[in-house]
Formats: sequence, structure tokens, C-alpha cells
Amino acid sequence: MRSLLLQIKYDCRQGILCQWKRYILLIAVYIVCVAQFIWICERSRYVDTYTSADMVLWMFKGIEKYVPDTHKLVDISAPYILPNIIIAYIIGNYIIKDLYGYGKNLMVRTGSRVNWWISKCIWCVITVFISYALMYAVILAASVVTHSLSLNITPDVCVSIMGMDKVLILNYANLDYMLSSVMLSSVLMSIALSVFQILVTLLISPVIAYMAVMIMIVLAAFVDNPLVITLYCMVIRSRAYMPQGYGVSLAIVIMLIIITACAVAGGLYANNMDIVSKREEWQLSLIHISEPT
Repeated sequence: MRSLLLQIKYDCRQGILCQWKRYILLIAVYIVCVAQFIWICERSRYVDTYTSADMVLWMFKGIEKYVPDTHKLVDISAPYILPNIIIAYIIGNYIIKDLYGYGKNLMVRTGSRVNWWISKCIWCVITVFISYALMYAVILAASVVTHSLSLNITPDVCVSIMGMDKVLILNYANLDYMLSSVMLSSVLMSIALSVFQILVTLLISPVIAYMAVMIMIVLAAFVDNPLVITLYCMVIRSRAYMPQGYGVSLAIVIMLIIITACAVAGGLYANNMDIVSKREEWQLSLIHISEPT
């Protein structure tokens, strides 16, 4: 137990405190996304007021499914895409540094590869919580500055700013449940993707792991499949918004299964992992990718 606590302390220091510049980048992205929302609302003639809850809703709005026959462009939402990309970068970057640096010495010192893996899973959870806490902190600050601190969702903002269906908003959607369910699903989704990412990093390579996460993020724009977990963190794909949407109960079950399966598989693999050969494999994969074709 002592060796595990030592490993967790090390990961929190090296993987969070020493990566403060990357969290600053994440904060900057949150500020830009929230500022974009405020700018749009201030210039809209259809919106008289907006609230903190509306800002949260904006961050979790998500993307619509691309339908070729409608001749519409693929829906690219910065509040959905950019934070997830940076969180994946924070996760992948630290795992590489850890096994390339002092992390391997600490693993030998503590004498447990399993504790190393458990600590990395706990670090992923802490990283995700910090990432979302930073988002809410930015929204809180913006709400204080704009005098819009409120937990009430504004239907006019949903319809005019986010392009949601007015009939569904007024007659079907449970706005409070819609927001709270997506907030919960988003945290679970990020934890599931993070644990999946570090597992694929160990099994294959950090580059492949990062690409796999990016595919999962973008795939939501093209498919409607309950196994694509990124769908559950989108307001406009939620069952609380429309009858054919995705419910939070299924999201919790699927994501907990993914988190548990990845955690167990990673522990079994890490217990027999050859650190030296794994580093050499990563070096070769990075060299191959960087070579000109």
C-alpha cells in the first residue's frame, strides 16, 4: 500500500503539477469557447439574456450526425473537439515521459508494475476531474463578469444560438435532466477514453493510442451507434432532448464496462511488461511516423 501511495504521489506531482503549461492551454481553450458563446449571444436579436447553465450547455452541445443527402457540411464544434484533443494530449504525453524518464526507476524501486498501472489509472481519473473543474471555473468567472450567474436554462438560447428544435425544447425536453445527465456522461466518457488511451499506449504505441482516441471523437459526426461512447456526452444527441437520443443509464453501463475492462487488461499486461523492449518499440514507431514518405 505504501508503494502505491508513493507512486500516486509521484504521478500527481509529475503528471499534473509539472504539466501546468498544458493545463494553461486547456484553460485558454475554455476561455475562447465561452467567449465565443457570449459574443454570439450579445449580438443576437433573439436572445435577451443567458445564464451559466447556458454556457455549460454550449460546451456540451456536441455535433449533429452528418447526412450526405442534405448537402450540409460536417458539424465541427470547437467546444466539443478542442478540449477532448487537449485532454488526450495531456494523457498521452505524460505516459511517454514517465516510462522514458524517472518513472521506470520508481517502478523498479517500488517493485510493482501493477501498482504503477493502478496509479496511472487513478491519475487519469484525477486529470479528468481537474480538466472539467477548470471548465466550470472558467464558466463561473465568465458568469460573474457578465452578471449571468444562474442555473436556469434559457429556451431562447437553446433554439436561437444552439439550433435546437423549438418544438422539442418547449414540449418534450427535460432541460435540467438533459444538462445534468450530459455532465455526468461527459466525465465518464473522458475517464473511459483516458484509460483506453493508456492501455493502447502500452499494448501498441502512444501514437496509435492518440489516433484511436481522435477517431472516436470524430466518429460521432458520422454514426449513430450506442458503442460510440462520445455520443453520450452531447446534448443534441441526448434522450432527454429527443426521443431517439441516447440515455444516461446505458452510457453509465457501457462506460463502466470499458473502464473496468481496460483497467484489468492493463494490470495483467503491465505485470509482465518488459520496460526496455517497450521503450524501443515506441522509439521505432515514432521514427517511422516522422520519416518522410
